[in-house]
Amino acid sequence: MSKINELTSAQKALLPIYCDRWMAVGLSTMPANREQAEKAINEIYLIGGLKPPTKIIWTGSPLGNALARVALQNKNLASVRNSVGISVRDSVWISVGISVRDSVWDSVRDSVRDSVRDSVWDSVRDSVRNSVGISVGISVEISVGNSVWDSVYGQHDAHWLSFYDYFRVVCGLVEETEQLQGLFLFAQSAGWALPHEKICFVSERPNICKLNEANKIHCSNGPAIAYPDGFMIYALNGVRVPGNIVMTPAEELDPRLILSEPNSEVRRELVRKIGVERFITAIDAKIIDRYEDYELLKFKMPKSNTIAVYLKMKNPSIGVYHVEGVFPNIRTVQQALEWRVKGNTWNPKQLT
Repeated sequence: MSKINELTSAQKALLPIYCDRWMAVGLSTMPANREQAEKAINEIYLIGGLKPPTKIIWTGSPLGNALARVALQNKNLASVRNSVGISVRDSVWISVGISVRDSVWDSVRDSVRDSVRDSVWDSVRDSVRNSVGISVGISVEISVGNSVWDSVYGQHDAHWLSFYDYFRVVCGLVEETEQLQGLFLFAQSAGWALPHEKICFVSERPNICKLNEANKIHCSNGPAIAYPDGFMIYALNGVRVPGNIVMTPAEELDPRLILSEPNSEVRRELVRKIGVERFITAIDAKIIDRYEDYELLKFKMPKSNTIAVYLKMKNPSIGVYHVEGVFPNIRTVQQALEWRVKGNTWNPKQLT
């Protein structure tokens, strides 16, 4: 087995090319190449020591994969249920993923790995995965077990497949990466796959995927990610938010929504969209302490009239103000900062 301790200058020069190439794969909104994807699925099964599926069912999104499996299970059709069998993801990874990972990891250093793996589609994949999980829970009344988590992420596996593809082609680690050929092909062909013993659900790619300048999923007037079957994800600056927050003009959003939002990241995006000064005016907040860019605000919660204390601060990474609740007895900015450093948080709903 070859061993690589250091990349040559010529090899390093090709790193950006592979990053761009696989970035395009991970963010593609082109229709799936179904013939190529089905060929890749068959190859993945064979590499995993399994017979190719007798049936491949195409759906419009990763959510469609999960719901299609639920629908088949819920029909109580013995022939279909026998075909579904047990998820083969673990079988594939025992024979493919682990052996490839170990052989390549032995050939290169971690410092080289990091330069290839860092990219934007992690957030895209995770947003889709989380949304699929939530949507399945809302849309059906039966347990789907591990249907979402058993997925092969297809194009959204680009972040790690790029690493192996680079060392395969540029550094000649062909034998060490041979078992990934099916996954390489599938990632460049389709969205997600949900593999089982005799049946495999495969989804289309998204037809919308929008990013902001920081390469975070974002759209201020529509879905940031959308699939052909209507499955949509709304996001602002990388944070998944309810669709009404995106679609409602800022001036029509009630600033008091900020007080009832328990998720700190969603609350931050609400403040960013509504405007921190409009929020402060709406709740009639009084400034009880100031320090540099920080202000400690005190006001009455609209419904309960309970006294609440919030810290207004600027997020240095994005340069915008947001607010976070602190313990109501805090009276100075310094006390609030020390309280937060200890890992304390205060959910606004505790005061409603």
